[in-house]
Amino acid sequence: MAAYGAAISLKNTIRCLLQSSRISLAPPSPQILQPVYEAMVDLQKALLKLEETGYSKIRTKVNALDERIKEAIWEFEDLLESHVYQQILPQVEGHLSFSVDLHSLRQSVDCFIQRVTVMEAEFDIELLNMPEEEGQPISSRIDFHGIDSNMVGLSQEFESTRDYLLGENKESYYAITGMAGVGKTTFAKKLFDDPSLKSHFELRVWVKVGRKCESNETLRCIVTQVDRDQMLTQGDEDNDEKLVRLLKERLKDKKCFIVLDDVWKWNARVMDKLPRENVRILLTSRQNLEECRIGRKLRLLNDEESKKLLGKKVFGEDGFPPHLDELGEKIVKKCEGLPLVIVKVELLSKEEITPQYWAEVVTKQHNSIFTNAYNQILEVLFPSYNYLPQNLKMLFLYFGAYPPYIDIEPHVILNRLSTEGFVESFGRQFLGDFMDGDASNFHLHEWVAVLATGTTSFYSISLSILGFQRKCFVCILAGSTFVRKRELGLSFCMFYKATMML
Repeated sequence: MAAYGAAISLKNTIRCLLQSSRISLAPPSPQILQPVYEAMVDLQKALLKLEETGYSKIRTKVNALDERIKEAIWEFEDLLESHVYQQILPQVEGHLSFSVDLHSLRQSVDCFIQRVTVMEAEFDIELLNMPEEEGQPISSRIDFHGIDSNMVGLSQEFESTRDYLLGENKESYYAITGMAGVGKTTFAKKLFDDPSLKSHFELRVWVKVGRKCESNETLRCIVTQVDRDQMLTQGDEDNDEKLVRLLKERLKDKKCFIVLDDVWKWNARVMDKLPRENVRILLTSRQNLEECRIGRKLRLLNDEESKKLLGKKVFGEDGFPPHLDELGEKIVKKCEGLPLVIVKVELLSKEEITPQYWAEVVTKQHNSIFTNAYNQILEVLFPSYNYLPQNLKMLFLYFGAYPPYIDIEPHVILNRLSTEGFVESFGRQFLGDFMDGDASNFHLHEWVAVLATGTTSFYSISLSILGFQRKCFVCILAGSTFVRKRELGLSFCMFYKATMML
């Protein structure tokens, strides 16, 4: 899933060679490299077609092909860089310019372009044949009984949201957004079970939407719950108009609270047809639903709330015993406020609650408790990365080269990203304005969010839901998807920039 970024990297390496004032390419070296550059431009256009596919498409085969394309590009770039290094290094001492002859690479270039062309055509075919994710039965989508509503923290946020839902407001929709695992569904379930909301609304509806849920299916799920006599199934022939008409009849003069959980995109065919009078619709989403103007973005838990949640999960209502209290504080700091991590750590540590064992959890960087917890939450976090725009994936994966829990000077990392070419889609002007501003006070996750916001709010939300709010979550995903040894070292572009300063 990093082929797009690999194409950028190779383009940038070739650009450095072709435009350098200190590297003299012996003929016909420029003519040998130019077709490779053009092939990468065409490949990027092909890879961008992936963004035109929906969230319900299964990307397993496309991702596997993307990996093959990435490896092919890296292999050729390694070959090119090695060839250039071997000729430049002997000339570094005492020389202001370097002579490079790439004539011996002609055959390798021809083979590489042919290989990429074949895989590009294969990529187009795979896009056309991407299978759809299987839908869920209505009984599964409307079953909310197994969802936990026990929430720790966010009491003010809860009360404010509840007051809005109970109030006389013009807007029917209210969105709860935030990164995967932050507790959106639990927050919504607590509202759903709240006694004041139960007494205020005669009817309550819960629908798990997910990445694949057609408008007709969503409407069926709602109708089924407001009229128990209408036990609709996927095989029924009722169209949207009939379902909406039936829904309006059942909701006439009745107050209804509808929860649409895990919404990935705004479905106008559903949202625009739902009754508004006496109806409140709560949506949860890891996306920024711009069509929903009222809502709340859930924050991560603070240290006190995190400790209370972990203590409650492991030891019950009394929380941490005195002899484990200090260790508990250190452990929850490593969870970084994400409830999903805290819950997974709790499940994995119930059998080991001795001070010696918990001290090891705190001090050992790759303790099995957190390693196993991270492996388990990948299933939840990974879709957020998987559906990122292509130009953001390599930007994101680049941080896999950095260990967690560290702060990095923004100017250092931005210069590196710029040198590698990974910020080309953001524009030089915006990057320059940002670098000239007060970037020195930002942490890693903050300046990336600012950089993304400068392009489009969708990018900003994509970054925040992935976990750029906390540095360790960057490394959870990036470390599992990215990184081979060369990417942690010095690329040609960075080497070239360094030699220019000699």
